[in-house]
Amino acid sequence: MAETRETAGLAPGHKLYILFSIQGPLEEFRLPEIESVAQLYDIPFSWPVKPDYTRPYMLIGLPDDEAATKLGSRLVSVKHVWEFWATAETYEELHERVKSAECREKWDKYAVDRDCRWKFTIAGHNRTIPLPQQVALVNNFHYMAFIGEIDLRNPLLEVGLFEEYTSDPLRGAKAREKRKEKGMDPSKKGKEKAFEEGDPEDTGGLRSVWMGRKICDTSRHMMDVFDLKKRAYIGTTSMEAEVSLLMANQALAAPGKWVYDPFVGTGSMLLTAAAFGAMTFGSDIDGRQIRGKKTSIRHSAEQYGVQGRIQHPWRTGEVFDAIVTDPPYGVRAGAKRLGREEGAREVLPMIVPGREHEGYHHTFPDYVPPSVGWPMEEVISTLVTFSLYLLRPGGRLVFFLPTDNAAYSDVDIPSIPGMRLVSNTSQSFGKWARRLITMEKADAKEGEWRKALEGLDRGIRRDGKKSVWEEEQEREKQAREEDERKKPGHADFNRRYFAGFEEVKEGFKSLLVGQKEDVGSKETQ
Repeated sequence: MAETRETAGLAPGHKLYILFSIQGPLEEFRLPEIESVAQLYDIPFSWPVKPDYTRPYMLIGLPDDEAATKLGSRLVSVKHVWEFWATAETYEELHERVKSAECREKWDKYAVDRDCRWKFTIAGHNRTIPLPQQVALVNNFHYMAFIGEIDLRNPLLEVGLFEEYTSDPLRGAKAREKRKEKGMDPSKKGKEKAFEEGDPEDTGGLRSVWMGRKICDTSRHMMDVFDLKKRAYIGTTSMEAEVSLLMANQALAAPGKWVYDPFVGTGSMLLTAAAFGAMTFGSDIDGRQIRGKKTSIRHSAEQYGVQGRIQHPWRTGEVFDAIVTDPPYGVRAGAKRLGREEGAREVLPMIVPGREHEGYHHTFPDYVPPSVGWPMEEVISTLVTFSLYLLRPGGRLVFFLPTDNAAYSDVDIPSIPGMRLVSNTSQSFGKWARRLITMEKADAKEGEWRKALEGLDRGIRRDGKKSVWEEEQEREKQAREEDERKKPGHADFNRRYFAGFEEVKEGFKSLLVGQKEDVGSKETQ
């Protein structure tokens, strides 16, 4: 029988499922993706135990197999979804649980079905399990006695057996030491042959063993579809496939949704959002990426068959369901905005002979509009207010925020009325990190956010103007500072009392030092 700790948070009517996940630098993004896909498909879920993204196997409660399949159909950070059968810290305990009446009810109907073709899949985390050992492990479950045929290619039932080991950088050295003790070649290679000869590969560290029935694979294969190495058009700032797919999921991209990227670049986020069925729109300060010469975003869109779902944006309020973007950091590509440095030569548009009906435009195919520097803090604050203007109520803003790990604080995340923080996850690169921020626009009834846009041009600051809400915040801050200065003489008395003693001590020190210097100068004379 499953222990209470495994089902404490399981919602009534929910079944237990295992999410088989991939570990790596993006593991922290997994929970927001799962919750976003569940919201997208309106799938009720529960966490039987507090989820731990640092571990490869995670329990989740779902209504049934259909809900599990639907959830798995969009996940990228998860590799497989399995129906939960049992878990334990040792194989002895696992066998007891598998033999229990509660667990037998899950697998016995398959065991007695002669038409049920089956197979076992065995995998280890932080350790490779040799094939001979896999066979031995399967044979230990002989009491399950499946009478159907084994089918390794197209089984009706796939039973998973997964070992989770603690990370041990000395595991190899321990194995070599045990080989020496048994008189074996310490440098022996080939795990299968070594196992057959009794090689002591198992040096401890088993954390848990999991067992379940496979429900489905996920959409992780799309990482290969959108691999940058296979893409028709990329640039130095093109977003990697896995990240752009995760961002599309957090943006809730789906048929009927409109998604916009104001810093479109080579279109990575639009391509994945369009692949999930969304109508996508993009703009960029550098039109050459959109127009292209030999290749452009259009060629990548044609490569993936989504050319009809990537458009230019309409700049009007509350039109988009999501804004998903990677703002310019000013590292690989300098952060800039449209503008002209003082004294710079102006290039005027003109009428092209024979194309008078098109009106004025620039004739040069490589023409780049003038731009000026754009501080990162202004990029982010403008992105948030611009999104507040463009998003429909309930719409999402998904973007990356670069941070210094040593100096980062949660107050670095922009906060304005009408934009609610959904998730804040980090991918660390040592001293710095990039944080994937997901925000959601509140419904009008949930809060008054109009003041955050009043005074701005469609959410954009021009000529140093600030919104009515920002001006109110500055006035309130100034009033607080004035109140602080107007405190009565007895306010913070104890702190200022002892601070006064320190000032007196410092004064005496300065006086003594000055006297010694005077005496020394007189003696010299």
